[in-house]
Amino acid sequence: MTYQLAQELVSDKSEQHQHGDRDRHSLGPRITESRPLNHADFKDNHFVFNSPEGPNLTATQAAELDDSYFQSRPFGYFSSRIATLSASGPIEKNVVATDVGPELAAALGQTSISDLIDFNDSDRELQIATDSFALRHHAAESLVRLYHGLTIGITAQGSAPCVWAAVAEGPTRTIDLVDQARTHLMSPEGHQNFWRMVFPETVASQHNQEHQANQALNVIGDWLHHAMTLLVRDDININAAHNKVKHGLSVRTRDDLRLTFTTQAPNADGTVPLSALTGDKAFDIFDTPTIDYLARPPRKGNRKQGLEVSSLKLAPATLLAETWMMSIAHAAMFHVAADRHFTGRGIPFQPLPKLPLGPTPTQLLGESVVGMRHPVTTPPDGGPVERRAGIAFQSTFVPLEINFNSQMSGKVVEG
Repeated sequence: MTYQLAQELVSDKSEQHQHGDRDRHSLGPRITESRPLNHADFKDNHFVFNSPEGPNLTATQAAELDDSYFQSRPFGYFSSRIATLSASGPIEKNVVATDVGPELAAALGQTSISDLIDFNDSDRELQIATDSFALRHHAAESLVRLYHGLTIGITAQGSAPCVWAAVAEGPTRTIDLVDQARTHLMSPEGHQNFWRMVFPETVASQHNQEHQANQALNVIGDWLHHAMTLLVRDDININAAHNKVKHGLSVRTRDDLRLTFTTQAPNADGTVPLSALTGDKAFDIFDTPTIDYLARPPRKGNRKQGLEVSSLKLAPATLLAETWMMSIAHAAMFHVAADRHFTGRGIPFQPLPKLPLGPTPTQLLGESVVGMRHPVTTPPDGGPVERRAGIAFQSTFVPLEINFNSQMSGKVVEG
């Protein structure tokens, strides 16, 4: 499904801008010009504090709540997180970039935190990989919940319309959230009005580069679909992995595992030539840090499934690229909604960032490996395992037949 600006906004231009296809990985023209904002700019940023007047929000309460909500800076938050995780160079234990370090030491009755914390370069690498994975999921859920709140939630309330309440009171179950949001997005109404969520109408009507505007619009739409997939994909349960990170850190991250498929068997003496793992007969499954987690997949019908161990491939740079693209989509929708809310009031709010012309999820990820799963126990009812081991790629899942009676070990040697 593709999206485009409303025809009436572009059909009456006296002069069409002539241009060729721009690189989809470049940025579109800046369609709003505003200086960077900081929290000191928010003059009406008062604390919402009033007496309850019943079970539903009044119009005044709803307006005040959205005044506060739309003066937040979610794009600034995600940008700062990405910058922190992508910062190069090792971090020394006794180097403190902010005043938090001395304050932390003082709170613990110490003069320095260098003797209190314990990590090495491997720990730091794995923390970056884990946090990059968690941040991507955070961006995905934030984007889908904002879309749901602006389209479905805002009209389903019994109170006066309030975007903040619509987002905060959205469906508890992720599968319900995505089902409702996806159904609306794929509906005629959702398709026709999608552009209005990404471009302010005054900007869209003045845009003289229709091709680029539509391209940017479709890139945003593709990343919204990608966010939904991340939240509900169940052949390999990415949402379960995030929950295990968030609730108790019941996962294992590692940077010492390499998994390669090869058609070349070990030699008779048990050795495996290095070329068998790097040549044309080899295919890498895991060549980056990984995260292992133990979870039960969703029920199949009414049948509870057995435990599975799954491993996801964690490439921090790719994870952060996905995060940035989804945070751009979130920022565009957030800006347009704030622009409508503050119309004519002169209150500054998060500006609209430059909208990228790419990459799309397919361009960034292709058919790369997502992860691998395998069953650990049978279902509690004693019946057979229904979910076989297999490898998940971006849009497909390849089941595997594993013969555990034929397993062998070998030693990699030069050759």
